[in-house]
Amino acid sequence: MQKAAETELLSKFPYGGVILRPGFIYGTRSVGNMKLPLGVIGSPLETVLQVAKPLNQIPLIGPLLTPPVNVTAVAKVAVRAATDPVFPPGIIDVYGIQRYSQHKSN
Repeated sequence: MQKAAETELLSKFPYGGVILRPGFIYGTRSVGNMKLPLGVIGSPLETVLQVAKPLNQIPLIGPLLTPPVNVTAVAKVAVRAATDPVFPPGIIDVYGIQRYSQHKSN
């Protein structure tokens, strides 16, 4: 289903569609009155799994080594992709989200 939706989006917007593939997103999540600090797990895991990037290509276990990404980074890239006319179209994975979230837009 995901691949079909992505294919459809890219065919309808070949020069401007952006697909974000963040994987596990961490931040503080509110559940009722309780706040779950997912960053306590996500942030250190993101740092450790950055080193494992080459292992990400191994079938079956590679995707399990994809680092989590901070919700703020995903939000920054989503806003930038929607508002920056020169933002490149296509699929943006975790590593692209991390890279684009660190760059300042004009």
